[in-house]
Amino acid sequence: MRKIIIIFIILTSVITSCKRNDYAELKPVLLAVNISLDPTLAGIDFPIKSTTVKLTNLTNGNILTGKTDENGKLTLPNISPGNYDIEALLTISSADYLAATGSVSEVDVVFNSVLKSQNFIKQTNDISLVLKTGKVGDWVIKQVYYAGSNTSNGASFRDTFIEIYNNSNQTLYADSLYFSQVYGSNTKTTAVDLTKGYYQTTSKQFDWTKSIGMNNAKANSDYLYAKTLFMIEGSGKQYPVQPGTSIIIASTAINHKAPFVGADGKTTTVKDPSLTIDLSKADFEVYLGNYPGITPLASDIDNPAIPNLKVLARSTGKDLLFDATGRDSYVVFKSPVNVSTFSKYPSPDEVSVGTATELYIQIPNKYISDGVEIETPLDANRVPKKLSSSIDAGGVFVSKGQYSSQSIIRKTAKTVNGRRILADSNNSKNDFTELDIPDVTKTIFK
Repeated sequence: MRKIIIIFIILTSVITSCKRNDYAELKPVLLAVNISLDPTLAGIDFPIKSTTVKLTNLTNGNILTGKTDENGKLTLPNISPGNYDIEALLTISSADYLAATGSVSEVDVVFNSVLKSQNFIKQTNDISLVLKTGKVGDWVIKQVYYAGSNTSNGASFRDTFIEIYNNSNQTLYADSLYFSQVYGSNTKTTAVDLTKGYYQTTSKQFDWTKSIGMNNAKANSDYLYAKTLFMIEGSGKQYPVQPGTSIIIASTAINHKAPFVGADGKTTTVKDPSLTIDLSKADFEVYLGNYPGITPLASDIDNPAIPNLKVLARSTGKDLLFDATGRDSYVVFKSPVNVSTFSKYPSPDEVSVGTATELYIQIPNKYISDGVEIETPLDANRVPKKLSSSIDAGGVFVSKGQYSSQSIIRKTAKTVNGRRILADSNNSKNDFTELDIPDVTKTIFK
């Protein structure tokens, strides 16, 4: 017994000593933040003084904020070592934006930058963030219903949709408007192995400069890569969308509250219709029943009264499938050139290219009208951002998670002569809130 007691005392002493040493090493560290404007804005006099910098400690959730000096610098001398998300935000009033650029904006213009999961453990740490902004006005994504409804009592993944809004003060035409889901690594940020060589060190997203056949140093900064691509076909002015109104693109444009007969001849009935929605009056739908070389899902029903989008890329999907867990990113855009001329590349983790290798369409960021980054509700399950800060600096999610019947909806910034101008700071974390049941009437605003 005496030996056991002695061993226990020794072990306790060692463990206590280790803990004391660990705590002794957890000294506050210094973080120097350097803010600059996007080089494409060279010559435009936007003051970067008082840019707000926010640090979120990913371990305990604590938030630190500060403002930069006239040179865009901020020093935080006493932060706890650990992993942080960093955001920088600069708001330019519409009047100042007009004076600096000569371009009119109906709302204040927001410049963003974000870096996810940065590890600060050295005594002195330096970080640089480049402030970017997206297009002002034009098309924005108003609502995304990606989570789906209950898998037993609702419609599961079948009832999803995206709503796209005319946020400008003039009539826009949906003809040749593209909608895409963005491809990228869905490995958890905390599990990314940087030693593999095909990830970006800072963002931990794929490094597309390592993709086979790539010869573009700006492959990561100036482009995104589409796993799906759909287009609204029209004559040019076939589908007018008035200012302050929207269109809905459904995965399947049927009444999901009612029973339906699938392509396999079987009848499906939703047990609780209150959990789902009626999409039979959507403006457009995605239908893959006539896509060559695949057998679509039995639930992919073609509504002959609703126009189908042209399918340019579907990845491996057998319908328009949204990731219910929250690992998708969505963009809308119009292109001045034919997208058939866009280059295609394999995923950077591919070591060879064969006839079966999937290729992803390279889309210039400059064409993107709007984008939304979706996140998982839990920090620990989040994956690296797929969209640059110029498109979306922050992610958004529905609080109840997958199959909850919740959707995200963009907030209203202000109302002018009865027309709603939706928030468009290029940061979905700030621009969106949620609905417990998606709105398909297009009349609900937040």
